[in-house]
Amino acid sequence: MDFIAHGGTDFVRVGTFEDGGITGAMKVAHAAEGFGLDCEFHGGGLAHRHCIAAIRNTNYYELGLLHPLVKNTKPPVYPPEFTDELENVDAQGHVSVPQGPGLGVEMDWDYIEGHKRGEMVFE
Repeated sequence: MDFIAHGGTDFVRVGTFEDGGITGAMKVAHAAEGFGLDCEFHGGGLAHRHCIAAIRNTNYYELGLLHPLVKNTKPPVYPPEFTDELENVDAQGHVSVPQGPGLGVEMDWDYIEGHKRGEMVFE
């Protein structure tokens, strides 16, 4: 907030992975809005789709790790329409937001379990 309050930026970058989850990211987005600044979420993902849909001071959804000649640059743990590939962007440049409970989709737990490389349990 000091950075914003003292004129150190004219927009704010935020991410659910870097800023305390969805709650922390939304706090940053709302604070930025209070200063009249746009808030751009760093990278894609289901949590970011939901956050972006819930605020008005944002302008784009960032897709990363894309290449026009490489299909499926991310593991297929979500339904195909939410995997952040180029074909998930419609003709108007929009991506959809899942409507189910939680983050809105059922994850492919068989794929996840079949591809995990280790596990740690903290009790």
